[in-house]
Amino acid sequence: MELQDAEAYVRKVTRRSSTKDALAWLSEERAVSRPIDLPNLLASLLTIEDQAPMADVRGLAGRVIRQVCRAEVVSELDPSQELLALDEVLRPAQYRAALDALAARTATRTLASVTLAAVIAAQEDDRNVVTVLCAAAGLSYRDLRARVRDASVPTDLRGRWKNDQLRAVFDVIDAVITGRVTASSPAAQPARPVEHLLPDIDDEPGRQRGWALVEQMRVHGVPYELLLTQRAVGSAWVAHRSSTGKKVQAAVTTSLCELLDERSVPYHRLAMNAASRELLTRVGANPAAAAEDGRNEGGQLAVLVHSPALTHAVAVSVARDGGTARKSGARLGTLPARLGIDCSVVLVGPGWAERNTTAELVRPFYGRIYTERTVPELADALSAMVAQGDGVIPIRQNSDA
Repeated sequence: MELQDAEAYVRKVTRRSSTKDALAWLSEERAVSRPIDLPNLLASLLTIEDQAPMADVRGLAGRVIRQVCRAEVVSELDPSQELLALDEVLRPAQYRAALDALAARTATRTLASVTLAAVIAAQEDDRNVVTVLCAAAGLSYRDLRARVRDASVPTDLRGRWKNDQLRAVFDVIDAVITGRVTASSPAAQPARPVEHLLPDIDDEPGRQRGWALVEQMRVHGVPYELLLTQRAVGSAWVAHRSSTGKKVQAAVTTSLCELLDERSVPYHRLAMNAASRELLTRVGANPAAAAEDGRNEGGQLAVLVHSPALTHAVAVSVARDGGTARKSGARLGTLPARLGIDCSVVLVGPGWAERNTTAELVRPFYGRIYTERTVPELADALSAMVAQGDGVIPIRQNSDA
């Protein structure tokens, strides 16, 4: 971008007659002419910061970039307040069915006498049994797999299980529920479900323990105060949000792809697989960088727009807080250089507006910063790039600055 074009755009959105007045106007966060083309504004400010002849103007442009990012890069999708994939949540009736199926296969027809043989038989008929036992022990499947010794377990909780695999996981679950787990320090308690741990600590008389307590709650229900205690120590929906975190990126990517389809923009949806790596190699990108980006903090390389005259990648990164944004931003900022092709980025979550991390992405992405609210503008920009046969804002011009 030429300096005169950058200054003209900054003056246009502020309706000021001089560039210095326009930058001062923006620094005071006064009203601007809307709608604004945020990527164009950021690229204009970056050009002024790099090319303005006056040092004070260059410094002011740099400060304004940070202010504009905090004010304008606003994501309304907060993963801590919104839920996805509720159809994947196991329903209470399914928990009940699995517990009843397990109880029906014990010698006493109760969970007080649950055995490995009962678990094997019940899981054969109801694939939710292991899932329910994990919940009964307060273990995520990731935690369970980490504790299993001398056996590999299926990647899918509700998949096919072999008897030796069920034996390995039942040993872990049984130890937790019956209290045969220990802590590494006398000052600590081994992690167990709140309904098992707190009665032991408080030494409440007359309380059932272990599987007998599980059976008691299956038959007579769980007191509401116990549910509230569990929420206090475990938070509501935290496990579900953790398990569906990548679905936020997927949902935003799907939205972009649908908009690209409407505009007849040629693209490929990327994944962490050999086909995507081969595609990136074919268009001249560095697939190793893409794979590394998928394994580390920094976002998800989501879409590749490719035509005979244009190669452009889009990354999507989610940050629910400033700490996540800081970790992701450090990696994300190196993506265009590591990948070797022009890139845009979609930032999702409130964390991106909390820190200067977003402003630090302006230079490597040369202003092409969007949120889930402005994905339609990104689709329009990509469509224009394809039509023009080049990036709207050529990143390589900035790389030489």
